[in-house]
Amino acid sequence: MIFRPASTKGKSVQKTLIIGGGLLGLSTAKALFDQGREVELVEAREDVGLGASYANGGMLTASMSAPWNSPGVHKHLAASLFDPSSPMKLHLKAVPSLFCWGLKFLRNSTPRRHRQAVESNYGLARYSIDQTRLWREQLGLEYEYSAVGSLNVFRDRAAMAAPQALAEMLRPAGLECQQLDVEATLEREPQLYDIRDQLVGALYFPGDESGDAHLFCQALRHSLQSQGVKISTGVRVTGLNVDKGRIHGVSTETGELRADTVVVATGTQTPALLKGTGLSLPIAPAKGYSVTFNAEGVESLPTVPVIDDAMHAAISPLGNRLRAVGTAEFTGFDDRLSQVRIDNLVNLLKAVYPAIAARIDMQSAEPWTDFRPMSSDGKPFIGGSRIKGLYFNAGHGHLGWTKAAGSACLLADLMAGRATSIDAAPFGVHR
Repeated sequence: MIFRPASTKGKSVQKTLIIGGGLLGLSTAKALFDQGREVELVEAREDVGLGASYANGGMLTASMSAPWNSPGVHKHLAASLFDPSSPMKLHLKAVPSLFCWGLKFLRNSTPRRHRQAVESNYGLARYSIDQTRLWREQLGLEYEYSAVGSLNVFRDRAAMAAPQALAEMLRPAGLECQQLDVEATLEREPQLYDIRDQLVGALYFPGDESGDAHLFCQALRHSLQSQGVKISTGVRVTGLNVDKGRIHGVSTETGELRADTVVVATGTQTPALLKGTGLSLPIAPAKGYSVTFNAEGVESLPTVPVIDDAMHAAISPLGNRLRAVGTAEFTGFDDRLSQVRIDNLVNLLKAVYPAIAARIDMQSAEPWTDFRPMSSDGKPFIGGSRIKGLYFNAGHGHLGWTKAAGSACLLADLMAGRATSIDAAPFGVHR
């Protein structure tokens, strides 16, 4: 079924050019097209969804709305300089490039600012998951989705205190959380039985979802193109064309593209694209890893995404595959795969599902890495800028898919001058 945008008869149709063909760019194209705009999207790589959207954690988790700059994060980062297996690892060679961003990152790690970021992120995440469900039903999107929630398991009772307190803080805002003992945890995910003696319980979040983000990108692209939206890949934007405080289009390696408005949804490449415009956004690359295991033929696979609090990582079921994901490295744009990180994720599978790991061919495992776009205050940048006609949808960090649909709808409403469903102020570009 094809859903047409609202009628634009009698109105001038503005052309919007979207830079970036990941989750945020494609979602923005969908939301703007639904409001009757002429939309064109360009992506530098050979296909959509090949960057941070490709093999991410596969989870839409409003329950994980806390940004990484929690109070006391400076101690963890300092210690990580000498610990190669630290879940959040700062490499010494990256310190100079991160200096200004890092100062802002630490300044926003106070209890008050962190709490404000958590609350704002949760509001956007919850709204976004609702929009994702709506789009899935409207368009018939297939991406191996599952709506069975997520399970945060614990091996130490003291470790459960902080996540439980965070969940309680968000309960008035609508977060549903169930504290489970070991027996209830095994009822929710029977495949954890092999490590039952190691567990003390879990927090279950029924509102979370999971799926394959790359398949979601492909499905959304197909839907948009079938409705006439122009999507071009292999088009690298080299600059923004600004004159007298207004954007008129962009320059590419093959020529100029003109548009009435431009949306930048380029993740970690956003700061580089802004050079020469007088604008800057504090977005830094945080390198993330995943390993995807082919579990075809293995009986009784897990059905619920499991976050292992002790290992700061997660395992998501994706059809007949399992994906282990976790860790963050600040390495600049060094995109080499770290064998230490890959081994950590393989060991995670063995630690959480030892019997299943023994039946999986580890030689067929697919390691992956890319860069999450981390804003210095843990909130994305959504909205217009001082340059007329130039908008942003970037800096979503580890919750890009969780927030994608909601961020796109929020931006579309802001561009149209409509009332927004959630407060847009926390995500303002010039906050």
